Amino acid sequence: MRDAALALFAQKGVRATTIKDIARTAGVSEGALYRHWPGKEDLAAHLFAREYTALSEALREAAGNGPAPDRLRRIVEESFRMVEAAPDRARFLLLVQHDALPLVPEGQETPVDVICAIAAEGIREGSIVGADATALAHVVIGAIVMTVQSHVYGRQTIPLAELAGTVADAVLGGIARKGA
Repeated sequence: MRDAALALFAQKGVRATTIKDIARTAGVSEGALYRHWPGKEDLAAHLFAREYTALSEALREAAGNGPAPDRLRRIVEESFRMVEAAPDRARFLLLVQHDALPLVPEGQETPVDVICAIAAEGIREGSIVGADATALAHVVIGAIVMTVQSHVYGRQTIPLAELAGTVADAVLGGIARKGA
């Protein structure tokens, strides 16, 4: 059910997707869906929280250890790899984020938290320029999100794997300390 809903939400959007669409695609009754969620908006919020949490975990794991610039480079690479591996997931996260972000439980680690923490560590270790860690994290996130968005909507046709190094170089060229 969840996978069918995610794919439909990614393709049609939450507003245009009906419970009937989800049930038909998943091969279940509408009643089965209503037993788990009061409506499609609740299902979308549940899926967003699940996928957003999984994204946080994947980025934290991909970042690994080492100097912050190296960790941020791995985050750019992993972000792009995940989009190419699961385009419906990426499109879904992009489409519903504005409505669903306020529903993320307080205290739940987000991808933004992961990147902010690495930026702050980089500032402390001297490998990232001394500036507001949140602002620097938003530079990294913006480069990732805008490239992914362009890819998802067909404006960026170069495979993301080929762009990862270029995007990481551009971002890190601005925030990494030279020679660090």
